[in-house]
Amino acid sequence: MSARAFSPATCVESSLETPAAFPYIWSMALEIFRAGKPSQRPPLLFVHGSFCGGWVWAEHFLPFFAEAGWNCLAVSLRGHGQSDGRKQLDSFTIADYVADVAEAAAECDRPPVVIGHSMGGIVAQRFVRTHKAAGLALLAPTSLSGLGGSFLTMSVFHPSLLRALGRVQTGGMEAADFDAIRRGLFSQDFPIDVALRYLPLFQRESLLANAELMAPQWLTVMGRPRLPALVIGGRSDCFVPSIDVRTTAIVWGADTHIVDDIPHAMMLDTSWPVPAGILAEWLGRSFGGT
Repeated sequence: MSARAFSPATCVESSLETPAAFPYIWSMALEIFRAGKPSQRPPLLFVHGSFCGGWVWAEHFLPFFAEAGWNCLAVSLRGHGQSDGRKQLDSFTIADYVADVAEAAAECDRPPVVIGHSMGGIVAQRFVRTHKAAGLALLAPTSLSGLGGSFLTMSVFHPSLLRALGRVQTGGMEAADFDAIRRGLFSQDFPIDVALRYLPLFQRESLLANAELMAPQWLTVMGRPRLPALVIGGRSDCFVPSIDVRTTAIVWGADTHIVDDIPHAMMLDTSWPVPAGILAEWLGRSFGGT
């Protein structure tokens, strides 16, 4: 199943946009999912994490926020989803991904609220440091201290998940341990048939980007702007320890929510209304309007 075949129940448009060239950074045609209409409020720009694409937002979050009156975009970073660059994936850096977010933001009629998940949280933080944004929301963001804490947590408490991710990196989803990934990404009661629909859409991640994320990211957010910020984490997250989520929140002076029974893939899980509700309440309180 390809990302292009993914079709959420509600109307979310997907298109490929060819961006203007960036000096020293490859120009890629990017898949952008759209929902909602422009309003007086800032648009919402969603940035996915590792091993996936913009499709992760299209099932629940984009229809939910579009119905609430927000103009929404979700970009598939280069080499992900139906965006260009799959064959060159391992050569892409976090800076390349930031450039992709900048191209998607250029589609907006005003500076967006940037919403990043996992690795996309690092990309979002680096974007708002160097580009105009109305706000920043981070869902289970990769630690600013690097991936060491995540790997340690998985090696102790979820070794089968760590092995499964290694197989995905070396052999693609065909080599993955389906059950280990399902249990690592979703709640225990997550329907198997829905997981079977999602999991073929996951993919390898850039070796170069992963290597970057192993190192501490503190310098990349120095000189950060003062803007409304929100951080959401889950105590059931197998990837990002709660202490790392709280540390990121402190750095940004963000509203912080650590929620029980929320797994890493919170935008796809059956519990998605909880983080979506927290985000919606914060957006209404921070930006109001219609």
